Amino acid sequence: MNKSEIVAAVKADFDRRLLELKEQTLALQHDVANESKSSAGDKHETARAMMNLEQEKLERQYQELMTMKDRFDKINFESPIDKIQLGSLIETNKGFFLLSVGLGKVKTNKQDLMLLSLQSPLGEVLFGKRVGDFVMLNKHEYIVIKVI
Repeated sequence: MNKSEIVAAVKADFDRRLLELKEQTLALQHDVANESKSSAGDKHETARAMMNLEQEKLERQYQELMTMKDRFDKINFESPIDKIQLGSLIETNKGFFLLSVGLGKVKTNKQDLMLLSLQSPLGEVLFGKRVGDFVMLNKHEYIVIKVI
């Protein structure tokens, strides 16, 4: 796996997710505007309040994703490594992991992988390990095959 292609795919995934949240927010704003023009009363106020809560939730998700993207953009993925550190692409017997931010599963053209943060349980136990090392987590053994 080419790490630079993976980093580019992750950045594209961030952009896709951010765009989806933006589109959902705009659609909700349109719905709120249309709801304002419809009937009045308790039912109207309840619907409007629910839409406002949904709008706040989408805005929080957008801000959290932007913060995560900013942290991802600051990671040095080019430094030579012999042990697992922030920015490492890790091949294990259970799949591929990128130690960066906790974005979860990302699909690339060639391989699916999980983005782990240093604070995640698996990220914590893998940090500092080398090729050939293994860790146990939740009764699963992860063997480090390659560190890129």
